[in-house]
Amino acid sequence: MNASARIQDFEYLYASNSNVSNFVSVKLSGNTNYHIWKSQMLCLLDSNNMGGIVDATFAGPRYSEPETLRQYDSLARGWILGSVSEDVLADVHNLGSAKAVWEKLQSICISSVGLQEDSNSKKSDGETEKEVDRDAVAAETITVKEGTNSIEITVDQGIVPIETDTKSEDKQNPKNKNNNYGRRIKGGWSYVASIVEEYKDTVTEAISSDGSTILHIAIGTGQNDFVKEVCSSITGELLLHQRESDGSTALHIAAIVGNKVAAELLVKKNIKLLGIKDHKGKDPLHKAYENMHLDTIGYLLKAVKDAATTESQSSLAGSAHPDDEIGVGLLVNAISAKQYSLALELVERFPTLASKKDDVLVAIAKSFPSELDYWETLVYPPNFDTIFKVLPEVAGKTLYLLVWPALAVWDYIKGSPISTFLYNLVVLTVPAWLASFFLLVCSLILIVCFIFFYLYSLWWKGAKILFVPIKRIVEKKKDLNNAKRVLRLVCTEISKLENSSGDHFVRPILEAACQNAHQVVREILNHSSHAALQSTDKNGHDIIQLAIINRSEKIYNLIYDIGERKNVYRTCKDSHENNILHLAGKLAPSNVLNRRTGAALQLQRELQWLQEVEKFVFPSYITQENIDKETPYMVFTREHKELLKEGEQWMKTTAESCSITAALIVTIVFAAAITVPGGNNQEKGTPLFKSKAAFIIFAIADAISLFASSTALLVFLSILTTRFAEKDFLVSLPRRLFIGIFSLLLSTTTMMVAFSATLFLIFCDNKPWMLAPICGLAFIPIAFFVSLQFPLIVDLLWSTYSPIFGKERKSTNLLILVYKLSEKVRRWFIRRLYH
Repeated sequence: MNASARIQDFEYLYASNSNVSNFVSVKLSGNTNYHIWKSQMLCLLDSNNMGGIVDATFAGPRYSEPETLRQYDSLARGWILGSVSEDVLADVHNLGSAKAVWEKLQSICISSVGLQEDSNSKKSDGETEKEVDRDAVAAETITVKEGTNSIEITVDQGIVPIETDTKSEDKQNPKNKNNNYGRRIKGGWSYVASIVEEYKDTVTEAISSDGSTILHIAIGTGQNDFVKEVCSSITGELLLHQRESDGSTALHIAAIVGNKVAAELLVKKNIKLLGIKDHKGKDPLHKAYENMHLDTIGYLLKAVKDAATTESQSSLAGSAHPDDEIGVGLLVNAISAKQYSLALELVERFPTLASKKDDVLVAIAKSFPSELDYWETLVYPPNFDTIFKVLPEVAGKTLYLLVWPALAVWDYIKGSPISTFLYNLVVLTVPAWLASFFLLVCSLILIVCFIFFYLYSLWWKGAKILFVPIKRIVEKKKDLNNAKRVLRLVCTEISKLENSSGDHFVRPILEAACQNAHQVVREILNHSSHAALQSTDKNGHDIIQLAIINRSEKIYNLIYDIGERKNVYRTCKDSHENNILHLAGKLAPSNVLNRRTGAALQLQRELQWLQEVEKFVFPSYITQENIDKETPYMVFTREHKELLKEGEQWMKTTAESCSITAALIVTIVFAAAITVPGGNNQEKGTPLFKSKAAFIIFAIADAISLFASSTALLVFLSILTTRFAEKDFLVSLPRRLFIGIFSLLLSTTTMMVAFSATLFLIFCDNKPWMLAPICGLAFIPIAFFVSLQFPLIVDLLWSTYSPIFGKERKSTNLLILVYKLSEKVRRWFIRRLYH
């Protein structure tokens, strides 16, 4: 065998071993996937120099021997037959060559959509179909074959035909009845818009088998620029055209697919679209209800509400109410998606939806937004209602006390005793004037605060446009307020039910206890406290047990002192004989643990819960065993074994890293203290620059840095040598870590101050303008370190020294104390005034 024959055999062997599935991933089933299949098959054939077998524009086998060509042709034919479906295979299996099979498949698939495809093209236009919902908005590529002339418009690699009316020509020339000729216009949607602008009637003509117009398809596929151009170039009456198959207008399609932008364009062009119903009697708003597109529903609800105020569309007022099942699902979806403005509008317009099922209140409990945190509350503008309410009252009392002598004289003229007159005039005048002076100062302070807060609120309104964090805070506050209103309205509607025995509140309050949604629990308790407090889940856990299991401290604080139930909570047990201290000993859910920074603080919070519940239960329950013969502390040790190891590792890693930094700072600042800038006096040994302010700043900063870094180093060493027992993570270890990191932060800052003072002292020659670049450059590392470590410092301080339990009780007791004190002062003053 010669070399050429061997190469030929190797090439054929290589081709025959090709993995067809790597190239052709789809089976040809018809015109729907023909172009994809063709592209993949041509890639396979061309990669093996076999494309020329089916298409002359490609290169074929390099060898011309008949036997070799026959083998390659059989191989290509086998690939093609193996990649088609059984239905298609029945039409081509008896053809003898690969080219014959190829051309037959092309004629079958292309003729079914009326396309004239050039066989010399190496690329094929891809047809994309998008099926939308049950009302089937389909972007089809179909040429009408009913004797009419057709225009095929290539859009986004697909052909969208527009049928033009030539009925008059058909009547004059019956031979045109089956003559499907046409013009093919290749271009994008903008070119199609120009055609529609010239021939406006084409926007109402069907281009697919279900009667869809070009506008139906454009809206269904999101071509909003095209829709905008079309709406600006046609009259509003043309938009009222309904699809023959189901009676859908263009606005129905926008409602089905959730195209809010297109819906706005259509309604603005013709408001009558809101009232047109399809063959099933559904208007666009109800189609949006069925498909749960919340943004589109919100816009259409507003549009229907505005349109109902006009006389021509007043019939829309009563047609916006959804079916009960759809309405409840819509309300639940709006709440779950945290679109509380839409949920509020739905509850206000259709209040009966709130009380149909408890699913609405459960959804609120699951997704109730969190309140603003400490820093967000600090920067958020205050409510002016309090100032407006207090300021007139303070001003009135100030004026009243200022004219106190005149009032005393007036009482004497009206006949009061001389003793009362002298007492009011001599004894009470001075205290009244002092009190009026105090109130006057308070009034001035309130006025200054009002002016400041008013200017701040104006700045806030502008800042929320420019700064994303501020905009996020505003949206969070708005969602919280809307959620509170929705919660209040839903609970009120449930309370109105005649046969309501609290069943609608059972699941929601238990879910709220799991989610730490204390405002939901508070609102439910205001409407049905008895039924809610006695609710239990399928495992027999009541509200306080669920609060402990899910570490919902706000719920725990809220229901801690609820009268007669307190003793019940102390003694309650679940099906495994676990008292509430056993439940506190179990590991918290992972989503709750992840709220804390690091495993050490997670374990600290778990210990705080155990310590708090231990104070709550009876002493005998601390050593009580459950069904597994485990005490609460045994349960805690077993459940938190891995968390203890993770906390120890986290503490050691943090301490080791920080101790290295502290040691470096100690070395640097100690060396700087010995070799002071500028040197020393050779006779006295005192620094030469000791009288300069920059040197004094250097000395103070260097000393503080040395002491702080040494403290940090020793603290971190004490962390590394501790025993890491469970109790150490409650206060001892977090406190040490806080001291160490804070000392390290202080030493780093003062080290940079000392270095900056040295630079100014030696190199700047008393030039004050050099302070700006030196301070700016020194601020960079300090800012980076603070931004990275300050959140951890705050977490350590807040978690260790700010208790999470008893806040509700302490705040309530403080309010009661202030109220009682103010009431006593008021009564004393009134008593002295009239007696």
